[in-house]
Amino acid sequence: MAEAGWVEVSALDALPPGEVCSALVAGRRLAVVNLDGVVSAVDAVCPHQGGPLDQGRIWQGKLECPWHHFLYNLETGANVYPANVYPDDLPRLKQQVAPLKSFPVRVEQGRVLIRFPEE
Repeated sequence: MAEAGWVEVSALDALPPGEVCSALVAGRRLAVVNLDGVVSAVDAVCPHQGGPLDQGRIWQGKLECPWHHFLYNLETGANVYPANVYPDDLPRLKQQVAPLKSFPVRVEQGRVLIRFPEE
């Protein structure tokens, strides 16, 4: 049984390195990612235009949205593409791509647990 505030979302062996899966916690869809053995959990809705990040893939160590190929750093939640190619005179575009909301994750006895705040 998970400790209060922690929700089991997957067995670790169901999420091999390089894979992304979906989890529904308290009505909120999350993307759960195993990046080289480090498991992360973020909102599954892309801040750009609402694409399904839980249907995305890992590309060059980043989570890629399947709709427009926006890339997100899983450690910081920051958009790294196309934010890195926006012209300097278009700072408004950079500000429109909010970082992903992430959730604490831990792995215990082969289970992936996410700390999900009670609303």
